[in-house]
Amino acid sequence: MKAFRKLLSIFMICFVIMAGILSCNKFEGSQEIPAYIHVDTFLFTTQYAFEGAATHKITDVWLYVDGNVLGCYELPATIPVLEKGPHDIALYPGIKLNGNSSTRTINPFYVPYEIEHYIFKEAVVDTLSPTTRYYSREESTIQFPFIEDFERQVGLDATSASDTTIVRTERDAPEIWTDEYQNSHYSGYVWIGDTLDYFCISSPEFYDLPNQGNSIFLEIDYKCTELFEVGLFAKISGIETLELVYVKPSPVWNKIYINLGPSITDAHEASYFKFYIAGLTDEPEAEYYFDNIKLVYRE
Repeated sequence: MKAFRKLLSIFMICFVIMAGILSCNKFEGSQEIPAYIHVDTFLFTTQYAFEGAATHKITDVWLYVDGNVLGCYELPATIPVLEKGPHDIALYPGIKLNGNSSTRTINPFYVPYEIEHYIFKEAVVDTLSPTTRYYSREESTIQFPFIEDFERQVGLDATSASDTTIVRTERDAPEIWTDEYQNSHYSGYVWIGDTLDYFCISSPEFYDLPNQGNSIFLEIDYKCTELFEVGLFAKISGIETLELVYVKPSPVWNKIYINLGPSITDAHEASYFKFYIAGLTDEPEAEYYFDNIKLVYRE
């Protein structure tokens, strides 16, 4: 009986080994070895005089091969591609719209990084360093009707309901937003606390924003200790308040892209719009820093 069990065990082991060999040979015969593209980040540049500071929060890369999308990949990314030889590729900068990871999208105002006749090589990891920028006025109908970098006079005003307003920091204060180009020396600052527990600041009036479903992005760089709200004032019969996004506190400089387009389309009968930023606290104090507030759209 023991001899039979031993013989049966040997038979089963041999069977498993042979089955594995046969299955491996079959797999190898049809296996395709991918090429790999690795991307750490995008380099973003601007024409400062017309487009403001080169600040971005590109979180993803969207890869297209021969005009077909392969997918969206969070950065840094190593992307397997089952292609060989020359193909046209395009890397589109991706963002989290309204700061939400469930609404990842291509930024429609940033140009893609394109390579014609890119050579895919099996099993090779090729590191690319893509660059991007805003579409130029020669390439598109891009508009920047509002840029607030706090380097000159402040273009945001406190509403009548606000307990306080936004002011410029001291020049080159340690808390300000800054970059390698040293174009920034000031940021906007709001303090609330004690009996001044609410602030609401708003933009000038915009009369000619497109309202046919266009993407209209409000970009905001921020650092704050409390939640704040971003929305729209729409002049219809009276002033209607359209609440859009609540932004979580961030102890370091962060950035958000807010799409105003759908709300402006829904309220297309409005004669003008103003965006607002508001905050409320029940803590002893709260601090908010803002910079590089941009409104951008294409007609």
